[in-house]
Amino acid sequence: MKIYRLLAFVVIFVFSLNSVLADAAEGEKLFKANCTACHAINEKIVGPALKDVHKRRNPEWLLKWVKNSQALVKAGDPTAVALFKENNESVMTSFEQLSDSEVKSILEYVQKESEQPAQAATASTSSESKPSASGTSNGSFYNQTTFYALLVMALILLILLFIINKVKKVVDELHAQKFPASEESEEHTISWKLNKSSFRYKLFIKHPVVGTLVVSLMFMLVFGLYGFDYGNKYIGVQKGYAPEQPIKYSHELHAGKYKINCLYCHNGADKGKQASIPSPSTCMNCHMHVQAKEKYNGSVSPEIQKIYNAVGWDAEKRAYDPSKEKTPIKWVRIHNLPDHAYFNHAQHVKIGKVECQACHGPIEKMPVVSQQRSLQMGWCINCHREAKVDVANNNYYEKLHAKLKLDGKSMVTVAQNGGLECGKCHY
Repeated sequence: MKIYRLLAFVVIFVFSLNSVLADAAEGEKLFKANCTACHAINEKIVGPALKDVHKRRNPEWLLKWVKNSQALVKAGDPTAVALFKENNESVMTSFEQLSDSEVKSILEYVQKESEQPAQAATASTSSESKPSASGTSNGSFYNQTTFYALLVMALILLILLFIINKVKKVVDELHAQKFPASEESEEHTISWKLNKSSFRYKLFIKHPVVGTLVVSLMFMLVFGLYGFDYGNKYIGVQKGYAPEQPIKYSHELHAGKYKINCLYCHNGADKGKQASIPSPSTCMNCHMHVQAKEKYNGSVSPEIQKIYNAVGWDAEKRAYDPSKEKTPIKWVRIHNLPDHAYFNHAQHVKIGKVECQACHGPIEKMPVVSQQRSLQMGWCINCHREAKVDVANNNYYEKLHAKLKLDGKSMVTVAQNGGLECGKCHY
């Protein structure tokens, strides 16, 4: 019976440990989603560096400050007023949508990062924007890896215990055959007879089919949970996907260095459902003149030449040549949604004033574009719960703003404005 109790203990221990790891990662996830635009641990960005903030401020005060900093400033709190003036009267965003436990988990993450050496903390921060090979952030990747490693080790341990238990039974039987009249054999026989009322005897000796089903059920439960986790987090998720494109187009160069507006190339993003892939003629508006010859000993850049081949442009004559065979550019789609999910770019870009980076990541820093977000239903719902509708600077929400003023409210989230209705995203 001991081996089955041990089995239950190990399984419970492994899943409990995974729960602890998940709780530890929650603060990091919330910090990255809500704080990194203005704060870092070891350096000042927009707001001050947060290293050792738990030593400088009272936890209850920090909770009030994160929820609504301006309420403390208007109430005349001396610490809040001083901090407000130190940062050039920059207004910190209120995070009233976060629960107390979520704010505390963020503070716990800041405390953990503060206790790390500065070099390690900086390396950790710099790696946040880089997707790991599995497409998850480093923290969650290592948590998942640790969980699965523990689960595998637990299963190996159980198999070894099962084998040892079988070997022990064989040895006991051989000993009883060799010494049939010994006291130890008699005691063993008596013990076995007395244990016929035990659960193990009834389950595995008297009713072996039931015992087999129980063991099978336990294995099915473990592997079923693993399969559910795998199907929920990995199947159909392309986070980190960065396929090789037919032209080595750098967003870092065009959107970053030259500050070309996203809508210049993706001109359908504020007009309809699709953002649209730019046609070669759009590229030709600039590359009719820009050929990057200085980098290729007076020859046209091979990548720009691919655009010329697509439209039939003769670089030497600087004119379109109708006799040239045109070669289409076969771009590889990166961001895909399931057929049953509806997403409208114009609704988010033009009406919601959502920045491209919210869904696509820091696109202006990518020499090679990769999918930065999971784009799963949970991720979208979480965004709708946290994102605030800009009612003050958007005429589309003029009536909503007026109603909020009458109700004494200053903000509303997308979820509160109907953003969680099933019909919004599903046909």
